[in-house]
Amino acid sequence: MTTRRALLTGLAGLAGAAFTGAGTASAAPRQPPAELAPPGRDDLKVRIRTRAEWGADEKLRFGPKGELWPPTFSPVQCLTVHHSAIAVDADRDAAMRSIYHGHTVGNAWGDIGYHLLIDPEGVLYQGRHTGGAPVFGTMLANGKATGTVTAGHVRGRNPGNIGICLLGDFTGGLPAPGAWSTLTRTLAALTLICGLDPRAKLTYVNTEDGQRYEGPVLARHRDWVTTQCPGNLFAETFEPVRLEVARLRGARR
Repeated sequence: MTTRRALLTGLAGLAGAAFTGAGTASAAPRQPPAELAPPGRDDLKVRIRTRAEWGADEKLRFGPKGELWPPTFSPVQCLTVHHSAIAVDADRDAAMRSIYHGHTVGNAWGDIGYHLLIDPEGVLYQGRHTGGAPVFGTMLANGKATGTVTAGHVRGRNPGNIGICLLGDFTGGLPAPGAWSTLTRTLAALTLICGLDPRAKLTYVNTEDGQRYEGPVLARHRDWVTTQCPGNLFAETFEPVRLEVARLRGARR
């Protein structure tokens, strides 16, 4: 997990999402389950276990002067895959709370650094707080995304970069089938919602400082910075993920 703190400014803007059951901060408290749902692609709907469901202590995000890391939003440019690099607690919600506490309090970031996390069984969890729908904050009528909340998972390349973390250590092993399936379906859904080509390259532009970096649209953490993440064995066999995401994205409905 990468340390970073200079992420509190950025290109604020509208953020859209194709979610059901995730409204704005002023929405009624009772909501249906949250789903990542590309328009017209029911086959790629992915249920999200919300922060409330996994037990995030929202008080940790606040200090004496208010919210420690207020959300800002930037246009989506790319997606980056990580592993947590630690053993997973048998209580998966407890594992989420541990990572959340480590990022929010231990690293003093003010929140968790990933947008989404996936456990070995393939359950998808909401990460970074948005003030509304997971990942994007608000919804557009056509189900397309114009932006994402800035998280903290790749130093210098966070605005507009959606971070998905697999729980576990894949230095010498691979994600379980359930986790792999949810990862590829989630990435396919995100590429459709955000209008991204999972096989393409891009010039990433950090909207906070203007720095540019060359990399893949669908990246491993190590594609951006020097790190072992998302684990040596998984990283070496990552191309099938891109191929499956492209297949799912273009599959007949």
